[in-house]
Amino acid sequence: MGKKNRLETVVWLRETEEDRARLAMADAQRHVAAATDALSAAKARARSDERQSASAAHWSLIESAHTRALQEARQAEHAVKAASDGLSQSRAHYLGAHTRTEALRRAIEARRAEEIRAEAQAERKNMDEIAMLLRAAMA
Repeated sequence: MGKKNRLETVVWLRETEEDRARLAMADAQRHVAAATDALSAAKARARSDERQSASAAHWSLIESAHTRALQEARQAEHAVKAASDGLSQSRAHYLGAHTRTEALRRAIEARRAEEIRAEAQAERKNMDEIAMLLRAAMA
């Protein structure tokens, strides 16, 4: 019975690790979504054309703002790439944790099935012995 309890404890630990990995993956997905939204907003700002009839100083200010918007769009693209890489790593970690947990669950199920077969065999043996004693007593 002790080995069974130890394996169940290990499975509980693996399930905890799997849950943490799942939460980390969900967090990474939120980061990717936020970065993608920020990228869309930055691209929209970079696409907008604010130039109007105005003085050269005003045009210079608008041009520098447009340059800054383009830089922000590039930074947002890098942030999306970094968030996507983080999501890929998080997904790989989750899949590994899930695989390890499932392997332990299958091992426990196999061990339980083996114990049930052993108990059934022991019971059959006891019943055979009782039947032999009854037969000997009747003869």
